Amino acid sequence: MTIEDAIKEAAARGITGLPEPSRLTHARVWPTASQWIGEIGEPPHNETVGEGMFESKDDAQKAALKAIADGRASLLAVLPADLAATAGEWPEPIVATWD
Repeated sequence: MTIEDAIKEAAARGITGLPEPSRLTHARVWPTASQWIGEIGEPPHNETVGEGMFESKDDAQKAALKAIADGRASLLAVLPADLAATAGEWPEPIVATWD
């Protein structure tokens, strides 16, 4: 079962306040003139992480992956036990980067 499937099933069971799935599965990191931006989610559901600007590509990527990990932990806290048990099947986040 994917994260998306778990969220859909939880919503069907009446659980509210669930996150947009791509915020738990996708991160993007890209440069600006002198810093890096870290972001989670896919448009139009994307959002920057932290204060948005990081000194290095690694810092931006770490912040994005931490935001995803925190979001997944929050999701697990509200999922019923049978759905939470599927977390081991969830793929690692997809991180897109470019220079």
